[in-house]
Amino acid sequence: MSTTIGSVLASAPDAPAPEAWGKVARIVIFSAIVPLALLVAPILTTQLIAERGLTAANVGNYFLFELGGISLASLPALWWMRRFNSRQIAPVAAVTFIAGNLMSTIVPGIELLYLTRLVTAMAGGALMLLCLNAAGAAANRDRLFGWWIAGQLVLGALGLSLLPRLFASFGLNAFYILLAAMMAAALPLAFRFDAPTIDPAPREPRGASTGGLLLSAVAMIAVFAFYIGLGGSWAFMSVIAERAGLKPLPVADTIAIASLLGIAGALLATFLGGRATRTYALFAGYALLLGAVLMLLGRLNMTAFAGAAYAFKFSWTFTLPFILAAIASRDTSGGIMAWVNMVIGFGTSIGPVITGRILGGAGAPVMLIFCATMIAASFALLLLIETGVVSGRARTR
Repeated sequence: MSTTIGSVLASAPDAPAPEAWGKVARIVIFSAIVPLALLVAPILTTQLIAERGLTAANVGNYFLFELGGISLASLPALWWMRRFNSRQIAPVAAVTFIAGNLMSTIVPGIELLYLTRLVTAMAGGALMLLCLNAAGAAANRDRLFGWWIAGQLVLGALGLSLLPRLFASFGLNAFYILLAAMMAAALPLAFRFDAPTIDPAPREPRGASTGGLLLSAVAMIAVFAFYIGLGGSWAFMSVIAERAGLKPLPVADTIAIASLLGIAGALLATFLGGRATRTYALFAGYALLLGAVLMLLGRLNMTAFAGAAYAFKFSWTFTLPFILAAIASRDTSGGIMAWVNMVIGFGTSIGPVITGRILGGAGAPVMLIFCATMIAASFALLLLIETGVVSGRARTR
């Protein structure tokens, strides 16, 4: 992977030095391993029910600990990122992640499994936050965030293909052993992590602290609105298709193909990072995403549904790297990215809850209009950040 990444970066006008390729590899590898449970959730859910005998409510609780821990890691990070450097934190977090996954194979009760997954996820969340902070501090942050997403999508696709076979032979423990093995293989990279620490007392002009609070608030609301719009539209896309009278099998195939287009969107963002003006990229991505949601409002046939699904997934993964880069470019201390990490997890988990209630009550058209409004609001807030209307002291791009 490092050779491929290196060749792409070397061809860019602002290509980093060869030693920076290792930094790209660290960001891509760690940020792909940590959220694998979310990426393979449909397969993992089936195995949890079949092997552990969990109810639907218990499965929901499982993912609350599994995914919530990644977000919760942002709170202690605001303390340790001011006191320890990344080369001290990353190995401890990686070893804890390995140990937690190995422990998950032997814990007897569901309550202990919840606790083990929470601790493991918080260790992974610390690594994820280091990846976000390292990418956000880089000059080629647009490209790095593209690789950040692309790595997750590629590993998720491989996991969806591989895990059913592993589960058939080895059961649920295969998932935890696979996570531990991948992190153990990546462990040497943890000792070379170079994410910046959060400056405990940044030297800002008078009034900048207020500006920093406003920037943090706007950034978090923008990301939260983005994920609310995404969660509602994507989580219930098959339900919308079913209500339109479309057949389940073609719908499932369409969504699977859309996931591949998600990889293409992230790779395009990686290619354009540093070449295209970020404002134009944000405008194009948000416009395509908004158009995809509005397409679902019409009378759906299979062609229209496929177009909406493909455009949605492509624009989602294309736009997100530029969103994160826009926020990181205005984050003078690195602290905002810690909050953004938490908001991403919160938005991912709460989005379907909110939109599901709207869908069950007011119906699909109202839900889709709500999602479109959230996406439009996110774009408006991002423009305030990208154009400097709301900002701290900007990092050098």
